[in-house]
Amino acid sequence: MKISFFSFACNTNFPLDIMYRQFQKYMKEDFEFTLFNDAYIPQMEKDINTICEFNKIPCVRVPQSVHKVQNPSVSYAETLNWAVWEYAVKNNCEIVVLMHSDVFPICDVNVSDILGDAIVASTPEFRIVNGKGVNYFYPALTAINMIKLTNPKELNFLPCPGLDTGGRTQEFIKKYPNDIKYIPNHQIEYFIRILDKDPMAEYYKEDLVICIIAGLSAVWCAEGFLHYLCGSQWNSDNLVFAEGHRLRSELFLKYFY
Repeated sequence: MKISFFSFACNTNFPLDIMYRQFQKYMKEDFEFTLFNDAYIPQMEKDINTICEFNKIPCVRVPQSVHKVQNPSVSYAETLNWAVWEYAVKNNCEIVVLMHSDVFPICDVNVSDILGDAIVASTPEFRIVNGKGVNYFYPALTAINMIKLTNPKELNFLPCPGLDTGGRTQEFIKKYPNDIKYIPNHQIEYFIRILDKDPMAEYYKEDLVICIIAGLSAVWCAEGFLHYLCGSQWNSDNLVFAEGHRLRSELFLKYFY
């Protein structure tokens, strides 16, 4: 079955061209890639479009009417729901992979193997709310078999009290416990230990030092995909964060450009 990668961007903080080239380099299955332009600032929308046009990255504008409030967690969830409920259904997608725009493969990957017989395979999140543990999908990397997903609207990525984007997927997990798969992710320290003298180990070591000094989140890897992982820290006015971002970006370009 064809794999449809849906990546979502609302800014140009991360080098979208490099991210796209990584898919072209490492994806061996029949796939299509679409970048969803979800910028709410007109200039940023234009900048993303320019990057996509220059690098021939297929791009779709997210209709801003899907957003009801200006809240990052809610907005991302609304975009995910629209992409699955409307876009994927309309375009008869078979397997859809939802991912942040700073997630990309760093080796050969096979999404069909990752998904297996599950309806959904996703990086998970666990929180304690009102004294009870809650599992839900953390949609940094989420694969969906659209053929098996008979009612797409059952998969709802909206947040709920105490939980961020993906919170309501706990309902899907409870209803289909035998049809989901959690994708484990490993923090950077794990790969530093096992890679030994591999060149990527040096990247991880240098990146981790910068993150520790600047107080930034470091990368993690899951099933051959790397998540650069900056999140809301991109938008902070913290000067230490800003310098950390600059150093991380220089290091990233050194290894991946």
